[in-house]
Formats: sequence, C-alpha cells, structure tokens
Amino acid sequence: MSVGPRLPRRAAIGLAAAGLAAGASAVAGCDDGSAPASGPTPAADPDVALVDEVMRHLRVAERVARSAGEDDLAALHRAHLEALDGTASTGGAQRTSAPGVVRTQEQKLRTQLASAALAAESGALARLLASMSAAVAQQLAKGTA
Repeated sequence: MSVGPRLPRRAAIGLAAAGLAAGASAVAGCDDGSAPASGPTPAADPDVALVDEVMRHLRVAERVARSAGEDDLAALHRAHLEALDGTASTGGAQRTSAPGVVRTQEQKLRTQLASAALAAESGALARLLASMSAAVAQQLAKGTA
C-alpha cells in the first residue's frame, strides 16, 4: 500500500538542516572568516518526538503479536515501522501472549495511532498515522486480532 513518495525521517531532517545552513549563508553574505554570529537556534521538529513515541508503541505491538503467533499482525507492524524509517524489535519471540492480550494491545495501538495523527504537525505524517490506525482497525474488524 503506497501513500505517495516516502522520504525517510533522517533524510528529511538532514535536508531541513542543509536548507537552514544554506539560507543562513545566503543571508549572511560573504564569509570573512570571523566567528558566525549567534542567533536563535531553529526549533526542533516537534514530529520527531512523536514519531519516536509511535515507533515504541509499534515495536511493543509487534512483539506481542509475534509472541502470540499472529504473524500477519506482526508483519503489519513491521511495515508501519519501515514506513516511519524505523526497525522492528530484535530477538526471537516465545509464544506467550494470549489472543485476548493481542486484541487489547491492538485496540490500544489503534487509539494511540489515531491520537498521534491528530497531534502531528506535518500533514503527510498525520495522513500516514491515520492510515496506520485504519489498518489496525481493519484487522480488529476482521477478527484477526
């Protein structure tokens, strides 16, 4: 399922930083070798912390699904982590989670993703998170979780 061109988070942050540096050089004019003037530091992207939080929730859900033998759900969460430029949890899973635990975790994740979509500053990120929430809701409706 493609949601349009995907730009990894690290690349987006790097491009933003490069753009800020280029803009600062253009505004400053010629470089005379003196120390750069100190100015206000650009604010950090508020979505970075949000994405990190969402990735933590996805990793937990992926581990719970994997430990219950719910391979399709675990694959869904790995795909969502990949879309956010993250990685899945490592290590083998022992089958310890009961199906009821998986369903509860998936319901919690759906709510967390929907809340994160509302909190996102970036429209593209908000759409991605909302589609992730919808995908989890679809799995819940199908009875997969």
